[in-house]
Amino acid sequence: MRKNPVILLNMAVDVINNRENDVIISQYVQRVSDSGAVPMLIPSIEKEENIETLLDMADGVLLIGGRDYDPADYGETPHPETLMNRMRPHFDITFGKAVLKHKMPVLGICAGCQLLNIVSGGKLIQHLDNAEEHRNGVYHEAEILYDGFFAKALGKSAGDKVTVNSFHHQALAPEALGQGIRVTGSAFDGSVEAIEFAGERMILGVQFHPERMDDIGPGFFELLKSEAEKYRRNI
Repeated sequence: MRKNPVILLNMAVDVINNRENDVIISQYVQRVSDSGAVPMLIPSIEKEENIETLLDMADGVLLIGGRDYDPADYGETPHPETLMNRMRPHFDITFGKAVLKHKMPVLGICAGCQLLNIVSGGKLIQHLDNAEEHRNGVYHEAEILYDGFFAKALGKSAGDKVTVNSFHHQALAPEALGQGIRVTGSAFDGSVEAIEFAGERMILGVQFHPERMDDIGPGFFELLKSEAEKYRRNI
């Protein structure tokens, strides 16, 4: 039996030297490894049986950040500010749905948080009116709204405040949340900062980027690792 839990990470697709390449920012991989878990990458395949095979080998999932998703995936047409340059966008949709079906521990970061909402039937705000206050790594205050996994990762309680970074121009639409989703963190302007799914299993999405934060960031990956260990013991 393996000693450490395996965390499956999705990858992005980019063009390098005129060829499509599966890529990932190394910070995600390093944070998972630093937590004591084993990172395993899944390329952008859309064959469901291959996705299922890799999920069966994993104990948890990290959904990484990235470019905008196609608004058609949640029944809308693109806003002028929506970036329609995500390559192989349907892989993540297929992958996200499979992940939720497995009911395994999940941490979704930025676009990964948005993906959790989309695949559970929710929608996004395609461009925030104050988008410039959320872009380019600006730091702002957020409030913990509920004593769940978000609070646990931070070592804090409902009502406490935390400073987070911000690299996005879209956000979850609070009036169109996916099935079973609860908002557990709110940004300074009331936009959604963290979500969780009902139930005992950790399915947590955060709009900020903990992999880029040395202070509060490690707690999220350590919690994912811990929950993945519990999941492995109980399957």
